[in-house]
Amino acid sequence: MTGEPTRTSVSGSAPLASDLPVGRKELAELARWVPAKEMALLIEICDRASGDPDLLRPALLLCSAYAQRVARMLDQDPLPTLTRRINDRLQQLREKQGL
Repeated sequence: MTGEPTRTSVSGSAPLASDLPVGRKELAELARWVPAKEMALLIEICDRASGDPDLLRPALLLCSAYAQRVARMLDQDPLPTLTRRINDRLQQLREKQGL
């Protein structure tokens, strides 16, 4: 650790993993329906996944779970493109890792 505070703001400029199909814009859209503390944790996990490939799949699964939760709550998927990109990337990881 560097002792510097970690940025968890949705509008922060920390890049997310290039393998992670979830960017700050998508997280900001999802944040409309997710409690702030849960969103801060999701952002932290996504940020850490950018530097740790072992966290990529758990981060994707968590994003997918939140997207599904929001879709159930609204009786429709408000972010279908994001959901599709997350599912596509999870499928690629399954094929690559033999899961």
